[in-house]
Parts: sequence; structure tokens; C-alpha cells
Amino acid sequence: MQRLLLPLAWILVIGFASQALSAPVVLSDVRSTPYETAFEYLMGKGAVEGYSDGEGKPNAPLNRVEALKVLLKLKNPDRVAWFTQNLAPLPLFSDVDQRAWYAPYVEAAFEENMVTGYPDSTFKPGRYLTVEEGIAMALRAYGVRGAENGAQLSPFVQNRDHAWFTPYINAAIAKNLVMHQGRLELGQILSRGRFFDIVYRLAMLESTGAVQFTEPAAAPASNTVTAVPQQRIAVPQTQGTSGGVQIRVPQPAVAANTQYSSEKYFSITMPSLGITDLTITHPSDPFTSNGVLAPLQAGVGHLFSYPGTSGKIMIYGHSSSYPWDVSQYTKVFRQVNKLNTGDRIYVTFDGKLFAYEVSHKQTIAASDTAPFRDDGAGEELILYTCWPPDSIAQRYLVHALPVSSIAVR
Repeated sequence: MQRLLLPLAWILVIGFASQALSAPVVLSDVRSTPYETAFEYLMGKGAVEGYSDGEGKPNAPLNRVEALKVLLKLKNPDRVAWFTQNLAPLPLFSDVDQRAWYAPYVEAAFEENMVTGYPDSTFKPGRYLTVEEGIAMALRAYGVRGAENGAQLSPFVQNRDHAWFTPYINAAIAKNLVMHQGRLELGQILSRGRFFDIVYRLAMLESTGAVQFTEPAAAPASNTVTAVPQQRIAVPQTQGTSGGVQIRVPQPAVAANTQYSSEKYFSITMPSLGITDLTITHPSDPFTSNGVLAPLQAGVGHLFSYPGTSGKIMIYGHSSSYPWDVSQYTKVFRQVNKLNTGDRIYVTFDGKLFAYEVSHKQTIAASDTAPFRDDGAGEELILYTCWPPDSIAQRYLVHALPVSSIAVR
């Protein structure tokens, strides 16, 4: 089990390890998509590189430090170079490794007031970028501090945890930074293509001096941004509009059973396996094998998206025991194969209970990362462990889809 996630750990950093492509200029999976112009511009500026397979993966997520890298290569590469040679021994945030490649970017971004970190003094470098974080980060990089007036979110959102992003959403709408393709939801993971397009539009406004980005003539006349806050209480559906853009706060679905809720920030319960209130921990260092394995001393680990954010959520745990591993969680996922289609899995996250229903199971090769690629299918919980028990030859996955959620605090 020691090598449980060594292949998958690279999913978070594969973009960093990929080499720049000299050709083709237009990446194979970007050509003729709505993101082609943004990719061409950012690649021409040296801010974005293609992957070694000739793709740009416009629908894949990117994490917070990848986004900083793009913005700072455009706006202040000299400052990043300076910090690379003059990095302070102590980090700005408790979970930033000053030896990591991204440390100079975090320092430069903090100096430029692009980022402030989380209230717990962390930066969460490997966390996937959400819509509101990406819009705010990009606007700050270009010196835009948001607009107080414009499309208004519900009073619940205005007055609670998400009040900080409202001015940035207003500014993004006013400047037409949101591509007229589908709908963006606040709290959703922001794809590479959507983020690059927002940055491209800001760059065009800066170079031309225009107040609002001009959409191509063939584009529709309106776009949509939907707010999905991390709610602690149920709220009625409310909506407001500004400039043809609708902002909506949907009422959350009600879970069928709240007895499996937890007082923990992040935990999982699987009644059919007798697993109750098991602690889930996101690794403080998701870029190394030791960092990814560290949470398994206290329960199970987590990578990729979070509940309620429309992406792949991976919960990984041990199924094997080794002499050097003396924690009580060495075999916690040993019986996940006994989960049946239709069984419920309950996850508490940030004061909210999420219920999932097992859809299917599979055994894959240890090096197979395909199940975690962004396929646009929406939210999915995946339990992940080595297989068969006491072996690292393969991996066993249990897939579950969301059925309901409710605030529990």
C-alpha cells in the first residue's frame, strides 16, 4: 500500500511536468473549440504550455498554483525570478513548501495582493480552482478590485461566507469576462479553458483600453453565472439579473436521512460496511508520495474535487497491512468490494451532509488514471484502494453518484 497513489499523485502536477511543445501551435484538442483563441494567445506569451501528447486539455481542472503560474508569467515574471533567487526560509502559509517549484509564485502573488490565503493560515496549493476564486484571482492580477453595484446575490450569500466574491462577480459581468457558453456555477471547479478565456479577455481589455470585452458576433446575447454557496441552512430559491446575466441560488435538496451526519469537518460513513464517521483528510502536501500517504495515519485521504463542486471526488484508503504501518487504519478499505449497487455512502463536509449511491465497481491497473479525468459528467464520488488485499498489483474503485444533500449545522 506504500505505493497506493504514486501514479495518481502526478495527476495534480502533470501540467507542471509536461514539456512545452514546439509544434503544433494549435493543440489538437483545442483546435476549433471556443478556447482556441485564448490558448493561442497565452501560449504565444509563454504563459501556457501544451502537454507532451500534443493536447491542451481545455476541459480539465487546474489547481490554485497552476493558475498563479499563468497569471504571473503574463503580469510579473521578473518578480517571480527575483523570489526564485531570494526566497525567505519561512513560508507565508503553513502548507506551502519553500522547496517546491511554486513557492516563488505564491510569494510574488501575495506581494501583488492577488491572494490572501484561507482563514486557517493555509494556501491549499493543490486545491482545484473554483469559479469565484479564479475570477477574483484574475481580476486582482489585472488590478481590478471588483464592483459593489451590479447583479446581486441573495441576502444569505451577501451576508455570510461568500460575501467576498460578490464585487468580483459584478465586475466580471460588467466587463463581459464570462464566455457565452453554457453556465458557470459558483463553487464549481473552473476548467483550464474557461480560466484561460477569462484571462485572455482581461488581457485584451488591458491592451485596447476597452471597458467591456466584445463577444464575437456569432455568440448568443446572454450568459449565466449560478451561485451555489456552501450553505449551512436551507434557503429559498432567489434570483437577480444584471445586464442580461442571471445569478441564481438554488434551494438544496433534502437528504432522506440525517442520522449519518457528523460534527467533523470532513468524514465518511458507509452503513452497509459498518464504517461510521471515518475522518477524511486532504493532504497538506499533495505533490509527494509521503505527503499523499500522510492522511492514512488518521483515517482516509482525499484528492481532487470536494462534495457539491461538480467534479471527481476521490477518497483513498488502505486495504493492506505492513509491519511498518502501525496505525489502526491499515485495512480500513479491505471490504469495499462488498458494497453493492444502490448502497448509500454518506459524506459530511463543511457542515453539510452529502448522500451518494453506489453505481458500479471496477478493478484497474495500478497506473490507470482514466477514471479521474474530467469527462464533464458531473459530480462523482470514487473510493480507491490497492487490490487485491495485501497486494499492490491493481486498484479497486467504487463509484457513487450524488442523490441528496442537507445542511447539518
